[in-house]
Amino acid sequence: MLHRSSVLPVILLLSIAAGCKTETPRGEKQASETTDSSPVIVEINGAPEHLAAFERFVKARLSDFYPQSLENQSEKDKLRSGLFDAFVLRQLIVNEARSKGMKTSEDEVGRAIEEQRQQTRTDGSDPSPATLASTERRTEIANDLLTLKYYRTEVIKGVVVTAEETEDYYRQNAAKYQQPNGFYVREIRVETEEAAANIHTEALRKPDDFATLARQHSTAPSASNGGLMFYSTAQLPEVLDHAITPLKVGSISKVVKSNYGFHIFRLEARAEPLTLEKVKSQIEDEIVRTKNQALINAYNERALTAAKIKIFFDRLGFSYNGNLKQAGAEG
Repeated sequence: MLHRSSVLPVILLLSIAAGCKTETPRGEKQASETTDSSPVIVEINGAPEHLAAFERFVKARLSDFYPQSLENQSEKDKLRSGLFDAFVLRQLIVNEARSKGMKTSEDEVGRAIEEQRQQTRTDGSDPSPATLASTERRTEIANDLLTLKYYRTEVIKGVVVTAEETEDYYRQNAAKYQQPNGFYVREIRVETEEAAANIHTEALRKPDDFATLARQHSTAPSASNGGLMFYSTAQLPEVLDHAITPLKVGSISKVVKSNYGFHIFRLEARAEPLTLEKVKSQIEDEIVRTKNQALINAYNERALTAAKIKIFFDRLGFSYNGNLKQAGAEG
């Protein structure tokens, strides 16, 4: 049996990378929360939650321009209703975590901010450190971390993956893992031997430019994709198979003549069936993610059903049409 306690990314439903929610690094309510003079919009088991906290939650999850892109008020109401439902659930879990003495540290918040900074840089954006480390952002990140900590310690602890489950998953996804032997290659195909010889010389001189040469010169359908194709060994004509099979990854073939023209190949990767041993850890992680999410979904449903939620609809500032109303929350 394999013991797992990892949490799937979807558990970060509160998306730490997007910004996050409302609690201090020490796990206590900040002064800005205890002195919040904005209207109380919902009471969760008697604990008041203010409009300013919800607006902070919304701000953390949406870009400044996204709400403006919605065409009508109905769409905006639907968006805010969904976010309000998520806010209530998040605060319900945060309050429960606090009641059990759970806290988040300055170091934990700092690490999350740095991870967020690295992710945004990878995505091509680069928010200023001042924005990422703002008080609002820190409180939101701290609350998301606290929620995640609660799930890990109270909801998804002790998840086990058996060998039978791993084997069943592998068999059920045989098409994904047991693909036939083949090659990922880039191909340049031209009509004349002279053209092929000139391109071959250029390709050997600058092998990393092979994809560019394919786009510029190849007459094959794959030209727009830089010549990239997958061929199974049984799919290729013998003359082409013999040209590709001996290649090492990254090497370039000689000019090869076929009934289709003159070919030059660069081997990008070899595809082979993946044995259970090779993908065992990957499969176990996927099963853990699925089990964890099922446990969290079930817990959230029970927690919302058991909670006493009183919503002050006239203070929300939008027409609420979310799920809590249907679930019987007081108004």
